[in-house]
Amino acid sequence: MNSLDRLRKQWVRMVNSLNSNGIPLPTVRDPKTGRGSVALTLVVISSFMVVAALIGKFSNFLQGVDISNALQFFYASSGLYWARKFNSDSGPDSKSPKDASEAPRAQE
Repeated sequence: MNSLDRLRKQWVRMVNSLNSNGIPLPTVRDPKTGRGSVALTLVVISSFMVVAALIGKFSNFLQGVDISNALQFFYASSGLYWARKFNSDSGPDSKSPKDASEAPRAQE
């Protein structure tokens, strides 16, 4: 029973560490914000899936990728990215890093 308690404590410590620090994932850098974007990463992945499906359809080489599912994934990913982009562009804190470094000028 001692080994099970020790295993449980290790598991809880690992889960708490992952919850507090997060799990680092490679993401595509958004050109406007300069930060990694999960939504843009999904758009890039789905674009490659659509290209693979098109190549597979015409060459009969990659028959495991269904073009309709790949297109639906692309539409959903693109909608997510552009909806987040439009939402973040409209707020008062939506300045790009270049704009944020400029100090506001006093009116004369």
